[in-house]
Amino acid sequence: MDTVPEGDADGRNGDTLRDDSSGVGVLDKAASVFSALESGPQTLAQLVSATHLARPTVHRLAVALEHHRLAARDMQGRFILGPRLGELASAAGEDRLLASASPVLIALRDHTGESAQLFPPPGRSAGAWPPPSERSGCATDSHRRDPCR
Repeated sequence: MDTVPEGDADGRNGDTLRDDSSGVGVLDKAASVFSALESGPQTLAQLVSATHLARPTVHRLAVALEHHRLAARDMQGRFILGPRLGELASAAGEDRLLASASPVLIALRDHTGESAQLFPPPGRSAGAWPPPSERSGCATDSHRRDPCR
């Protein structure tokens, strides 16, 4: 890792830079905060230690990420990944877990005549599959006369 000298013209104020820098310092630093939060709740001191960035820099970034809901705080005041990340992930495209589970859930529903739902782990897309509007508690195959038998 390289360190930029204190007060250097690029405005990095002596923070440690990663060898895989994109060249956009603030994004690289925010990415390092996200990487640290990926392992779980972090105090400010833990974020400073994990990111190797100056305490004021980490505080400024964490509070700004919190403002945009990209970070949040738990009940103990530790920083955690924020709810906006889940919303963005959901908007990015199809959830592979739900896509893979769909045929299995349909087959299970059809075989048992009972509803079958998937509840993703915390941090994954919100809600159960299938959505409530599609759940009837009964198999709904068109070839059955009484789908709730």
